[in-house]
Amino acid sequence: MDRINLSLLKALSENARMSYAELGKRVHLSAPAVAERIKKLEEKGVITGYRPNFNLEKMGIPITALVECQVYRTKEREFKSLIMTLDEVIECYNVTGPQAFVLKVGVTSMSSLDYLLERLIDLSDTNTKMIMSMPINENMPKNIEKVTEITDS
Repeated sequence: MDRINLSLLKALSENARMSYAELGKRVHLSAPAVAERIKKLEEKGVITGYRPNFNLEKMGIPITALVECQVYRTKEREFKSLIMTLDEVIECYNVTGPQAFVLKVGVTSMSSLDYLLERLIDLSDTNTKMIMSMPINENMPKNIEKVTEITDS
């Protein structure tokens, strides 16, 4: 990963709709050179997609929470199958520790959250944390140049 690719990734993380010409100005390359680099980053699986960010509250989903799930022994497969069907689940992390899964959920009301938790109760113990705000909402470390090995090739 060279400095130019890191700069391209940082720029795309700020605005994935930036044109190749705009990206080229940032990294001092032509638009075709930028397009070729981005194509290679996609082929290598470094860039896995382009998605908009949403304000859930403005979409009528005012409550977001993190639900830590301590899945009962022998119920993990069933738990995974269930959460794949739950529309309220925005993200799911398999983590270390007794609460092996952390779900980020978005719901329209506290009663909707309660109903969601009831669906999980036969498969896991849960611990719910309400998300008050997100002071940092990044998809890559800000100091990416320092944490990633940089090559000049």
